[in-house]
Formats: sequence, structure tokens, C-alpha cells
Amino acid sequence: MKKLDQIFEVFSRRGRPDQPFTYNIPPSFRNRVIMLCRDTFSNKYNPASTGNYIDTFWREVHRMLTYRHGRPQLTIAAPFISETMDTANFLTTCKGEEFLDFIEYVFQVGCLFHVVQEENDLVEEVNKLFAIDALGYELTNFAYEEQMEETRQFETRKVRITTAWPQVIRKDDQAIHETAVKPALQFLSDPAFKSANLEYLEALKDYRDGKWGNSLTMCGSAFESVMKVICEKKKWTYAQDDTADTLIKIIVAKAGLETHFIQQLITIATLRNKYSKSHGAGAQPRKVTPGIALFGLNLTASAILFLAKETGLN
Repeated sequence: MKKLDQIFEVFSRRGRPDQPFTYNIPPSFRNRVIMLCRDTFSNKYNPASTGNYIDTFWREVHRMLTYRHGRPQLTIAAPFISETMDTANFLTTCKGEEFLDFIEYVFQVGCLFHVVQEENDLVEEVNKLFAIDALGYELTNFAYEEQMEETRQFETRKVRITTAWPQVIRKDDQAIHETAVKPALQFLSDPAFKSANLEYLEALKDYRDGKWGNSLTMCGSAFESVMKVICEKKKWTYAQDDTADTLIKIIVAKAGLETHFIQQLITIATLRNKYSKSHGAGAQPRKVTPGIALFGLNLTASAILFLAKETGLN
């Protein structure tokens, strides 16, 4: 799309040893994202479309950021500073997490469809920029479902509805992220798994925000949602109020898996029950560490992929 691969595939960058992740948002990354937005929303790379939407883009982003921060102007400057300059000044000096908010807003502006033919192509370009600076973040893709709607001429047509917008997630372990979390998100992008997808995305967001207990709660919810959809797709009898333990036993039996997998898969529900906020802590408050939350995220992704493979859905 933007040929970023060619720009950075040069001598000074070839053959470099892998860099450890960093979670700081450096000026180089901020500048590249802003330049990518400039080129994208001015329609520089979309020959199938015309029109320059860069001013519209900055107005929309400025509106969202001012609501987010509760002030009509983002930076202390002259009273009549333009929205574009106000936003640009803010983005070069704001906290790292606030710049990540901006990246998510990029994919929520109404003018996006004027400048890209496939929204996930732009997601891929931003992820390349994350990788260039070895930042430990990645954007998830848009998720869609198709619906039939009636036109004014009383005809029906198929339309694509967005069910999840890109979110910035942490990828703390490269190997696990690439082999478990990322493929699980791709699998959950199927509209049939809409609820599970939203729940797992919420678990990832809670982890990024340091809400470790909430993250475990949403992992358990996502896993249960996946199992219910599997049962529906395979026409295996279950009840909507079945617990994780019951659902696991149904799937293990129907899929012909060995029974020892029951104990391994139930670990996800055990983590939720013992450490999350879905149950009372009792006399001893539960201490949920980042490591436990990350283990829950990775285990949930692996379990989802395992059941998808063993039941023939992936």
C-alpha cells in the first residue's frame, strides 16, 4: 500500500539483531505515524479516489481528543490556533498512552472510507511502524459481519457492518503473540464469534490498562462464548447457562479428545474463579500479578485455537 517495506529495507537496517521491546513512544515513531496520516488522508496513495481529506481528518481527530481530555483546546497556545496545529502540537508532547489513543482514533474518523479501499491495509502499515521502532504494541484488525438491509426501493442488499474497531494491544512475548494471540484474533474475526471477539479484545485492553483481574474475567467469558458457538456450529446439545466445566466436557466427548484435556482446559475458568473480580475475594484479597494475567491471555488464545482445530472449525 504505502511501500514502507522498501523504504526501510536498506543497508543500515539489514542484518540487525532483534531488539528487545520498548514501551516508550519515541519522537521518530510519532513523526512517522503523523506523516503516514498526512499521505493517507491527502489521498496520495489511492488512485481510485479523488479529493484531499487531510483537513477533515484533523478536525475529526481534534474533536475526539478534546472530548477525551475535557478541554476545547489541547495545548496552551494562542487563542485562535488552528485545530490542525493544536492537534499536532499535542501529539508531539503528549504521554505515550495518549498517542496510542490517537492511533485508535485514526480508524474511527468518518472520512476513512474516502481514502482507503481496504481499512485493514492501513492497520498493517501502522503495525510496520510499530515493528520498525521495536515497540511492544500491535493494532488488531477491523472485524465485520454482513447483514441484509432494505433500500428505499424495497429491495434488499448485503451490507458490511463493523463490529470491532482496531485496538492497540501489547505483545509481551513475540513468539507467543505470533503463534497464539494473533491467530486467535484472526479466528475470532469470524462474525459468528462476534461476542467472543469483543470479550477477548476487552481482556487485552484490560491487560494494557493494568486491570489484571478484569482481564482474567474477560478471558473466561471469551472462552465460554467460543465453546457455545462451537456447540451451535457442530449441533451439539448444550444449555445457555452451562458452565465452562460442562461445556468443556461436552466438546471433549463429542470431538473424541482424551479426557485428560478436561483438566487442562478448565484452568482458564479456574484462574477466573480464583483471581478475577467475578467472585468475591473473601477474607484474603487476591493479588493478581501481570504475569498471571498474561498467562491467562496466552492460555485462552491457545485453548481457543486448540478447540477450533480439533473440532474442524479452523
